[in-house]
Amino acid sequence: MKKLLTPILTLFFLNVLAQQQPAVIKLTAGKLHARVREWPYPVNGITVPTNAPALLWPATNGQKMVTPMESGSDIPEDPNIGNIRYQVFLARDKDFKTALIKSDIQAWAVYPLHQALQPGKWFWKYGYALKGETKWSWSPVYDFVVDARYASEKVSPPLAEVIKRNEAPHPRLWNMHAISEDFYNNNKNNPEAKKFIAFAEKLMKAPLPAEKPVRDIDTTGKTGLEKRGLMDRMYHGFGDMVGDPVRNLCIAYQLTHDERFIIDAKRRAINILNMDPDKHYATHDDFNSGAVLEALGWFYDVGYDRISEEEKAQFKAMITKRAKLIYDHLPNRFELHVSDNHVWQITLRNLAIGTIPVVNEVPEAKEWLSYLYEVWSARFPVLGTTDGGWHEGNGYFKVNYRSIIYLSQLFGDFTGVDYFKLPWMQNLALYTVYTNPPKSASTAIGDGWENMPNINKGQAQFSEAMALKLNNPYLNWYVSQLRVTNPEYFTGTDDYLLFRLLNYKPTQKFPEKSPADLPKSKLFADVGVDAMHEDLTKLDKELASYLLSSPFGSSGHGHSAQNAITVNYNGKVVLGGSGYYSNFSDKHNLLYYRTSRAYSTILADSIGQRLGEEGYGWIPRSISGNHIQYALGDASNAYGDITSEFWLGRFKQINLTPTTANGHGNPNVTLYRRHMLQLEGNYIVLYDELEAKNPVKWTTQFHSPNYTIEAAKSDNPIQQNFVVKTETGQLDASVFANSAIGLTVHHNFTEPAVNWMKLTGEGGKLREYKDQWHAGITSAPAQKFRFLTILQVKDGKAEIIKTLSATNGLYHLQIGNWDIQAQLDGNKKAALQVFGKQVNALFNYGDLPVSFNGQAYKPQQTGSSTLLEMKGTKLEKQEVTDKLPDVALYDKE
Repeated sequence: MKKLLTPILTLFFLNVLAQQQPAVIKLTAGKLHARVREWPYPVNGITVPTNAPALLWPATNGQKMVTPMESGSDIPEDPNIGNIRYQVFLARDKDFKTALIKSDIQAWAVYPLHQALQPGKWFWKYGYALKGETKWSWSPVYDFVVDARYASEKVSPPLAEVIKRNEAPHPRLWNMHAISEDFYNNNKNNPEAKKFIAFAEKLMKAPLPAEKPVRDIDTTGKTGLEKRGLMDRMYHGFGDMVGDPVRNLCIAYQLTHDERFIIDAKRRAINILNMDPDKHYATHDDFNSGAVLEALGWFYDVGYDRISEEEKAQFKAMITKRAKLIYDHLPNRFELHVSDNHVWQITLRNLAIGTIPVVNEVPEAKEWLSYLYEVWSARFPVLGTTDGGWHEGNGYFKVNYRSIIYLSQLFGDFTGVDYFKLPWMQNLALYTVYTNPPKSASTAIGDGWENMPNINKGQAQFSEAMALKLNNPYLNWYVSQLRVTNPEYFTGTDDYLLFRLLNYKPTQKFPEKSPADLPKSKLFADVGVDAMHEDLTKLDKELASYLLSSPFGSSGHGHSAQNAITVNYNGKVVLGGSGYYSNFSDKHNLLYYRTSRAYSTILADSIGQRLGEEGYGWIPRSISGNHIQYALGDASNAYGDITSEFWLGRFKQINLTPTTANGHGNPNVTLYRRHMLQLEGNYIVLYDELEAKNPVKWTTQFHSPNYTIEAAKSDNPIQQNFVVKTETGQLDASVFANSAIGLTVHHNFTEPAVNWMKLTGEGGKLREYKDQWHAGITSAPAQKFRFLTILQVKDGKAEIIKTLSATNGLYHLQIGNWDIQAQLDGNKKAALQVFGKQVNALFNYGDLPVSFNGQAYKPQQTGSSTLLEMKGTKLEKQEVTDKLPDVALYDKE
């Protein structure tokens, strides 16, 4: 099975020395991930990290490469997108005569190999033709290399075998035809199963739902997108409300064999069978229609022997109608997008569960299943590669939880592949521990992050479900902590109940291990997150900070927050993102919330980073020490005019144009590298290297979504100070430069936040969008500039920062037991050195002389970052240079 190291990437050229890679790598790519695939993979003789890669290529309309629209898009697309057929040839020679592998003719632009290739060079090409035509056009011949290291790697079964496995008798879902008795017997004494059965007893007494709004919202006088948004909000959740009872009663029947449950499931299934998406808005949108499709599939599968032939025909007709509402817009479109969110989040799961029960009885269903399996095999996980992270941030990650869990189970059931053993799945355990600690805030980035001030029920239940499969002692510890801190999250019937029942083993043990022995910091380079902790075991009693710089740019629900920082203290966000997720692309969203204006990063002439995959960053360096944690983010490619047709279209939808006046444009930034250190004793140091083609005013921003920011006195024009007071202490910030800088503190958004969608939070209470506090420190126009920021977070009195010397731009400062030297003259070579006298630790970047324990040290490579620490009598030395993320290693042209 392939290692899945290859999401949608971009072409770029690196000038790498044959003898030694340079310490600093400058990426020149327009993007690292394309919103829609723009080039084939694998090509140019690259060595792939698997013995069975997925072959990927751009969409065509039969004449040229085209950009398909996402599902639900209002932008018209080429009518031939859905009329294309592809075929792939793969062989050991470029003439395709040796060891030829030939695909079937297919409607989609991915071809995952389900057989192990022999080590060595392979050649491939793809052809395309319009449906019904006999003339085929062929791509150039591409080549790649399979490394012998992967020769014994297990591969997923071929498509024909998967289809055959799904020709089993009903019930097919979850392989229940084979495990029915085991499922029944295994859960007989399961306390959770007994509790669920009691819940199902009450469920049967509930009245049948009618097609009416879930919540009443006045749409009088509303038109266009605003009215559609409000209508969606009125019926949001209707599909789950009417569909979940059908599923739950089917599960109750499988647990008990009590006919009453399946009889009532039929009554409810017939009720929603008669809901026509063409006649009423209630089940018209993709989420609600998909939920109904899933419920119909559930009953058709479990209740198959209890419906007449006439009823079966009605079920098949409505399942087909609703399945086609999803499927007909997928081939030659969905598989090409970096992440077509609604489909990956929810409707792919709906379609899969609705398809499997009818795969032998609806003519189109085998094509649906074929497509689902091939895209899953080629693309999962879409917004990560191997490191366990998720690009869009933890606020929106949760929307994908159910599909990750159930599609992994479902596809595993009929392939025999344990998808929970994928590297990404295995690493997800540590991503969870580092970025979503119990009783603490998360990374504060991406859509909806502010609605998750700390661990919520969905995160807890997802983690519990993953723990059943991952066998990771740190994740087991994590779940155990949540059971103590939030026992209310583990009661009642929830979305992961079926998964727990399917995987229930009364004697299974979950050995725990405290994260005390883990490194204090960890880099998740694929998604651009470096997490630094003072003490992972103290939960809500520690300092945690994050450096954020994503190779995905601001794709989808991600934001233009490259090189932004988040600082959490005692479980709450002190500095981080700001604003509110009022809508995916209203004025507040496009002019503030998803832009750099809302994050603790750099503006140039008040202009932020571009929206789209083109505005990307990355984290080239990371060191985890005993007393010093370090990361380097590079956002040099993040600035420029918005060129993404998708985002320009979103502006146009609400009659806006991105301009410099509203924070968008090209300030011609050529360098932005941010060094971040978290020092023992609750100190954070930022050192920014900034350059532009022309002089610009540089602004380093800080936002506090939960607290008030107050300006603090400074007697020196090159130093500005502010304070953030929390419930238990305060954050003191001092920003230094080599020339005069000014401080502005305010509590206004550049575009007001309005809850026009009438969104509600916990308990159904209308969300209130309060003002938040912001600080900006701005320079005079300069082509090259440096900021040095020192943050100290204390329960008591702050330390005074002493300036020991300042010569030729080199500043020597002292705070507590830490000495900091930084070159702040932008025209001189960058340098930063931090020394902790008490802990005997030293960090160095640049050409400053290094003396440690009376001995001189010289870095092995100029331009590297070095950490020296004593552990007892032993010197521990770590030296790092720039390292590319996987996205830049495995899919370049």
